[in-house]
Amino acid sequence: MLALAAEWGPSHEIASSRLSRPPNMRFEKSIEIDAPQQRVWDVLSALDAWPQRIETVDMVELLTPAPITKGSRVRLKQPKLPEGTWDITVWDAPSYFEWTQKTAGTTSVAGHRVEALGEGRARLTLTLDMRGLLIPIMTLFYKDLTNRYMNLEAEGMKRAAESA
Repeated sequence: MLALAAEWGPSHEIASSRLSRPPNMRFEKSIEIDAPQQRVWDVLSALDAWPQRIETVDMVELLTPAPITKGSRVRLKQPKLPEGTWDITVWDAPSYFEWTQKTAGTTSVAGHRVEALGEGRARLTLTLDMRGLLIPIMTLFYKDLTNRYMNLEAEGMKRAAESA
């Protein structure tokens, strides 16, 4: 099962714990995976392996000492996007992590949720909430790319978790 959504304006169900007001833009992608929750979490939380697992990430660099936890900082480089530093604001293994990036005029909060579905299956849900004065303009240029990247990221995590 594959679901992808992007919507303008306020959202009544904001997954993020770090936005003080509704996002200007919200993206959400869910995919069911034939692997147990812990396996999906192990794949998802191995951030240093993301460049080998998903084509939307060129480089991940942990800027704080391991292990990853709330307060850790990560530098991420993706094709067609500027390099950015993300602050981990929630780390709740094996079910959820969230990171936040603040740049001039924008705040982005990305959530990564793994839910157990029973019988060795899990659901991965990726969210991206973006707010700020520049988001309506940026969305004109990046909405399709963001939808594409979230789809590729979910599919890459699915492949990696199911291949183990």
